[in-house]
Amino acid sequence: MKIRTMLIISLTVFSLFSMILFTVFMSIHLSSASERRYRQTMEEMSEKQISALGLYIETYTQRFENVTALPAVTDFINAYDPEKGVIEDAPETERAREALEAATYDESGLSGIIVLDSSYKPLLIIGDERPMFLLTRAQNLEVNKFAVMPLQEENEKEQNFELVRYAQIGDTEFYMLCVFSGRDIELLFKQSKLSPRGKLVLICPLQNLLDNNFRGNLDEISTTLEYVAIKRFIQDEKYRTGQEIFTYEVSRERSLALFKEVGDTGWLLGVIGRSSDIRTNNGGAVALMINITIFLGIVLAGLSIFFAIMFTKPLSIIKDVLTKVRRGNHEVRINTTQGNEYGEIAKEFNELLDSVVIGESRHKTIIEMSDNIIFEWSFAKDEVIFSNNFSKKFSYRAPTDAYKDSFLVKCKVHPEDVANYKKTLEKLSKGETIQQDEFRWKNIFGDYVWFLLRAAAIRGTNDEVLKVVGVIVDIDNAKKKEKLLSARANYDALTSLYNRETLEELINNEIDLITARKNEFAILFIDVDDFKFFNDNYSHATGDQVLRFTALSINDIVSNYGMAGRFGGDEFVVCIRNSEINDPSKTAEAILEKLKDGFVCDVGDRLSVNVSIGIAIIRDTTKRVEEIIGMADEAMYNIKKSGKSNYGFIN
Repeated sequence: MKIRTMLIISLTVFSLFSMILFTVFMSIHLSSASERRYRQTMEEMSEKQISALGLYIETYTQRFENVTALPAVTDFINAYDPEKGVIEDAPETERAREALEAATYDESGLSGIIVLDSSYKPLLIIGDERPMFLLTRAQNLEVNKFAVMPLQEENEKEQNFELVRYAQIGDTEFYMLCVFSGRDIELLFKQSKLSPRGKLVLICPLQNLLDNNFRGNLDEISTTLEYVAIKRFIQDEKYRTGQEIFTYEVSRERSLALFKEVGDTGWLLGVIGRSSDIRTNNGGAVALMINITIFLGIVLAGLSIFFAIMFTKPLSIIKDVLTKVRRGNHEVRINTTQGNEYGEIAKEFNELLDSVVIGESRHKTIIEMSDNIIFEWSFAKDEVIFSNNFSKKFSYRAPTDAYKDSFLVKCKVHPEDVANYKKTLEKLSKGETIQQDEFRWKNIFGDYVWFLLRAAAIRGTNDEVLKVVGVIVDIDNAKKKEKLLSARANYDALTSLYNRETLEELINNEIDLITARKNEFAILFIDVDDFKFFNDNYSHATGDQVLRFTALSINDIVSNYGMAGRFGGDEFVVCIRNSEINDPSKTAEAILEKLKDGFVCDVGDRLSVNVSIGIAIIRDTTKRVEEIIGMADEAMYNIKKSGKSNYGFIN
């Protein structure tokens, strides 16, 4: 992944992740704060409405006491005779009825009155039958308490309620039941708006319940799930233990409830709220927070992209410059006007590039001046590139730089060299070093020409092969000369080895070849020890047998990697190619050992042959054959002086 892309993704993800965490944290905080505010609102509303309800009940209490204290009512009670009952046309009855009817229809809010004797027998009934209906339902009402009575009127779709007060009249044994209009309490509900779905609940001493749209006894409505939870809460009297706000769930909706006593009236006032209302109240803030987060996320993403592009722009410039340099534009450089680390990197890079260009130019000049072809096989890119002088030798033009299209694969190899060439390619593919392999390839003129190939691998820090660099050298002239010399060579008649003149020509040609091969060769000067002994003690024929045995033994050992010739008399010269690989000392030891084994001569005796060997290693192409053989002869002479039958190197 590119650094710019990685930086953009990292900055964007970090920015968005931070904003999301912030939004989640703020949403939780807002939700918690909203619920705290909602609970506080419930507390405040309950206190406010308890105060209002207490004022209403106090007002009703005063009005009730005023009615029970009417003089006409007192006169009626004093004149009442239980045996005679109520005398409708009695003056006291008329005055009491008039006074109570006046109290019923004034602004006091009374809608019905019943005067009772000590046995709770109705004596006077003011209003319609409603008071009598309510009387039967108020029997359990504690004296001097207010209660709510649900009442279903005919032809009325909604259930109404009445507020009743049942108390003793003064110090007498008579009682009075007053029915008050609930308009003030209705007004209490209308003025109380906790939330869209919140509501106010009143529960009187008779366990009759009123809310915004429902009236009924708590026992009768206990099948309603919501009021089941409320009833359980009230019966457990949790509202008296300090756990004023409790939660319950109905149809997977969470609700909050707060119940408090209204003074010593026996009333309970409840405030009920819904969690959905809290979420609704909080939804606007959360939605705003989300919108702000989305906006900031877009802004931060844009800023991330902008800063990533700005910070990585110098890297793109460096990459573009490297690409141009690789494609051959050696004049391009990086702008170094920036006064930061990028500017310092660019300055150092330009200086390095100048050095590389100078070195490459020098290298290119040397290659162009040379007749050798340089090639480079990059394993990472799977490309093979040849030096420009390739076209001077070969007519092949690769369609791409890919290895499969390269000259290494598509070259025309002489049929006799195909097998060896395939082995060489396999070695190259493994990164093995090629010291010097010689093949015949078709050149630009369509002729098979001898070429020498050398290659070495360049490895990375983990020893993996990065590329192979090699050289192709034209050795056709030297090979042809060698073949010509071999074809017309004069051999020694006795030993069948090269004669002195031919051997010197071949050694001279080998000197020319080591320049192309970049290798070395060795010259062994071999002299038979005490050769006169064979002639004097046997015969000259036996001496000739010794020379032939010596020549055959030497040729058997060196024929695979060198050549041998008779230099004169009992002296022989051996040329060993690639002496850095074919160790001359081991060759000398093999010759000494083989000759010591001896042979059976013409008279039947086994004759062992000893020789002294002088060795000269040749790396300097300025020396000629006479000087080289002379060096080996000098080394052999030193062996003669030190005891014979051994080998040694020139100092």
